[in-house]
Amino acid sequence: MTRISGRILFLICFTGLIVVAARAQSSQAAGKEPATINGRVIIDNGGAPGAKVMLKPFTSEGYTRIMMGVEQPPPLSATTDAEGRYRLTDVPPAAYRISVFAPAYLVNGAADSITPGKTITVGEGENVENVDFSLTRGAVITGKVTDENGRPAIAAPVYAYKLNDRGERQPPNTLYSMIFRWETDDRGVYRIFGLEAGRYLVAAGLISGDRLTPPIARDGGGYRGAFHPDAVEEARAKIVEVKSGEEAANVDIKVGYAAKGYVVAGRVVEADTDRPVPGVTVNYSQIGQNGAGRRSAVTNTLGEFRFENVSPASYRAFIINIDTQGRGANTFGDEIKFEVFDSDLSGLEIMAPRGATISGVVAIEGSNDPALRAKLPQVSLFVRSDSRQEITFGGTGGNGTIHPNGTFKLSNVQPGKTRIMTSYDSPKFLALLRIEHNGVEVKEFNVNAGDQITGVRLVFGYGGGVIAGRVEVKGGSLPVGARLKVSYRPEGEDFPIQGIKTADVDGRGQFLIEGLFQRTYKLFVDVIPAGPNTYEMHKAEQLVTVAGAGRNEVTLVVDLTPKDGDK
Repeated sequence: MTRISGRILFLICFTGLIVVAARAQSSQAAGKEPATINGRVIIDNGGAPGAKVMLKPFTSEGYTRIMMGVEQPPPLSATTDAEGRYRLTDVPPAAYRISVFAPAYLVNGAADSITPGKTITVGEGENVENVDFSLTRGAVITGKVTDENGRPAIAAPVYAYKLNDRGERQPPNTLYSMIFRWETDDRGVYRIFGLEAGRYLVAAGLISGDRLTPPIARDGGGYRGAFHPDAVEEARAKIVEVKSGEEAANVDIKVGYAAKGYVVAGRVVEADTDRPVPGVTVNYSQIGQNGAGRRSAVTNTLGEFRFENVSPASYRAFIINIDTQGRGANTFGDEIKFEVFDSDLSGLEIMAPRGATISGVVAIEGSNDPALRAKLPQVSLFVRSDSRQEITFGGTGGNGTIHPNGTFKLSNVQPGKTRIMTSYDSPKFLALLRIEHNGVEVKEFNVNAGDQITGVRLVFGYGGGVIAGRVEVKGGSLPVGARLKVSYRPEGEDFPIQGIKTADVDGRGQFLIEGLFQRTYKLFVDVIPAGPNTYEMHKAEQLVTVAGAGRNEVTLVVDLTPKDGDK
């Protein structure tokens, strides 16, 4: 049986469940009248009996939580009857992603091939009808990956890259380029199903930039990547064309042995003491490939690292983790660059200035509710260094999280002007209002290497304001497959401490933003094109003042009327 990469399967789950979010409150607990959603699932102009329709809350916070590996609750679901009809009941008012679990089928008209389905905003007590789905059986590409001697390449990652009307493959280094990653079985056989009709390049290896990365380990060495049938260069690759419901078989790929690799060695030392830094992971990747094919090594007790089987090319190396085996020294470092020609390389050195820590306590303004405080550990903290334009996220071991006792600690903080912010996965209705240091409100910290900043107090608040909005489009029609998204942040804060958040606009032009505090917000509407293609986005902006816990109705207009100079 063909094996799909576990990581990619987790991300896409084929039916687009990447967009799940935190558990919705029950309508009874929230004191709101539940809604209902009904519709029909159709295949080949007839009802599809026994199909499972799933409904999950849809927010940007949910996407972040799933990417961080946070366990998600089961969705609301219903099974279609003999005529393909379904009905979802007791639906709390909120924004949702609704999808159909139908392996090997495509959702016709889906705006996003990565997350097929529909976004829908449901109001209190609303009966939403005719949320229908039309499915088409996807195409299949299957074949075998072998080496120069005809032996199967086992667990080799295989990618299918769709070509556009101009014969260009989709841009690399995007999630779209990754969604059709599959792996060969113990016979070297792969089978990719659920593809859109069209023309594809099929490769054993990931295309990054203009290069094809080596995909497969072999006895400490490796195979070089190859396109179907046996091409190293993309220009020599054979195009595979498939139609809906049809199968392209014998799309075989022959991979050759990679060129001889060399050993690269070096060490990591503290910049101010020259002492070795053990137990840190050093990553390296080829320059120009944006991290594709990245490898790593861990420093030993002498701070030494060693990269094996490195092919001739130009590389960059940098530290990615900072726990130095309990010595209490949190470190980081700038990247270094090196080049491998035709021999081993040694003597590399990465300078690691000592990282700082910021620690303190948290509080919820105006509330000591234990149930509300219990949500604080769900908040993810991170720091943003303006001097380096970099973001350091919380990691393992409690770094970046709030502990149940109401304390927090951020490690590996880089020198410079630094802001503490909350991530997109923070619980709804809970937001960071201000930061205090020794009793004085601050916006940022001037951090030096090795600082241990204490006495910090993070003040959260519970917001009950709601913006119920509608987006109208005039002066034209959206491009096929395009969708609308609303971003919002407090007015005057380009980098708000609670992050810039988003809400999707459903097919009826509606969106819902909850958990807002008493202040003025700036809303932006963007037109998001289908797939990875880009064009000039049309935007709408509007200020909305939230006075309290009430509901604020707003209409935003996206004007697509061509302007002078538009083509």
